[in-house]
Amino acid sequence: MTKQGNKKTVLITGSGGLLGTELIEQLLDCGNWQVIAMTSNVNNVVNKFNNDKLLVVSNDSWIEQLSNRNIKVDTLINCAFPRTSKPEELAQGIPFTERLITDSINFGIENIINISSQSVYTQKQKEDVTEKSAVQPESLYGMTKYACERVVSILCETNDVNYSNIRLGSLVSIELTSRMTNRFIENALNNKKITIDKNNIDISYLHVKDAANALVFMINKFDKKWKNIYNLGTFEKYSLNELTSLINKYLREKNESFLEYNLKDNTNSYNNFIDSSIFYKEFDWKPSITITQIIDDIYISMKE
Repeated sequence: MTKQGNKKTVLITGSGGLLGTELIEQLLDCGNWQVIAMTSNVNNVVNKFNNDKLLVVSNDSWIEQLSNRNIKVDTLINCAFPRTSKPEELAQGIPFTERLITDSINFGIENIINISSQSVYTQKQKEDVTEKSAVQPESLYGMTKYACERVVSILCETNDVNYSNIRLGSLVSIELTSRMTNRFIENALNNKKITIDKNNIDISYLHVKDAANALVFMINKFDKKWKNIYNLGTFEKYSLNELTSLINKYLREKNESFLEYNLKDNTNSYNNFIDSSIFYKEFDWKPSITITQIIDDIYISMKE
């Protein structure tokens, strides 16, 4: 394991994105790692962090830049992927992943984490999914994520590289305004009534800070090889009715207007909860940010 001084070195792609940004901030704060951010827009990332301890390199010339500085990398965390439903943009994620993993292996990186998605599973069933559940992508996004998983697996296994595909649960943060938590609180503050499904809907959100913290724990675990697939989500799940009740309980304490809603019958099931117990046990880690703290975080940001 190569070190720069007394520190191991981690290279993070997708460094301008939500998870990549949070991960870099936590790694810089803990001080145990030399952190390198890879991006297609170097100036934006440099200005975002404004930290002279962070080295920012370009997607197109990262190998040359690191070679010129005589920097070796211990671990790659690939957070880069198009957040879109457009087929032509999603398709570009597959050759990007292939080039990145091939170049990383040739560069001598021995530990590779690829951020995948729970979208590789179906969310139309009531049963909670484990890593042994069938892969059933219901979207082009999920199918492309699974294709990238297979690219990573084949290349790393062929070259005997320690790797893992992280099937990440649904993230939540103040920036992800499309999440139900964010939209419900916004509607309440704007006195807008909503309609929600009454039955067969279970939702589960992992705060982006917890997701990044889990990855920090993971890369510090070098004493054994990682499993090739881990689910990474929270252990909490709620029906829509339970979620609205929690939000209204919180709003009552803040002397705010309640979220008013109608209930409608529905026949389709939806369950985005993933069983992450293997990851929890393997890395002695669990999420620390509860749904109540998530609601508080979103509420404060909206009031500000």
